[in-house]
Amino acid sequence: MAILPILSHPNSCLRQKAKRVRTIDGSIQRLIDDMIETMHNARGAGLAAPQVGVPLRVAVIELPGEETLILVNPRS
Repeated sequence: MAILPILSHPNSCLRQKAKRVRTIDGSIQRLIDDMIETMHNARGAGLAAPQVGVPLRVAVIELPGEETLILVNPRS
């Protein structure tokens, strides 16, 4: 696993529309694992793939006392 750099505003990557994940394969699982490690390292509660420069609809959220929630292709 790896700690990914977290982008901050202003960064054009943060304004791109994230793409739908077509299949969950090894590369997506690796991204999720890296995002969880990055979130823990930053002492955050959540992280979206565009925040680490990956324009995909993937997010991880962790609330105290709860398991990590992994969202792929979330819709509002």
